[in-house]
Amino acid sequence: MYSNYPDQQLLALLRADNVAAFNAIYDRYSKPLYLYIFSKLEMGEISKDVLQDLFVSLWEKRKQLQISDSLRSYLYQGARHKIIDIYRKNSSYRKYLQQLIEHFDTQPENITDHVDYKARNQEILEAINHLPERMKEIFMLSRLEHQTIEQIAQRLGLSQQTVKNQITKALKILRSHTETGNG
Repeated sequence: MYSNYPDQQLLALLRADNVAAFNAIYDRYSKPLYLYIFSKLEMGEISKDVLQDLFVSLWEKRKQLQISDSLRSYLYQGARHKIIDIYRKNSSYRKYLQQLIEHFDTQPENITDHVDYKARNQEILEAINHLPERMKEIFMLSRLEHQTIEQIAQRLGLSQQTVKNQITKALKILRSHTETGNG
């Protein structure tokens, strides 16, 4: 219906919320714009997204549109800005990846240390789990809940010396386990 209307007339109808005028603009410019965007990005899905963003923006800004040149120029200029934004984002992403690579290249021992630390912690947890039940309970209260020997003795109804002895034995078992690498 509006396919033969000049751009200025379509813009006037677009400002008046005329969906058919918007569709006529889309039909007129979507294919050449897509080809232009694709020629710059060489990525089909992203090119489609840019095209969609461009026309969504046109619809959302239809009331405030102040187009001094032609509609065609306005749309191509909008496409150029969106393409530049994508290049900027990709450039930032590439810089971030490069920094990440450099970070890993300069500190491989830290990563190894971290992995070794986690493995060692896992070994210690397994060793704690193999302690006798009462000894494990006393050790956990002491080391994980940071309770004093007196608090543990009261809580479990044991003498303070028994609590000390259990903690000492647990530490000996754990030390021998971690030094030899087995139970």
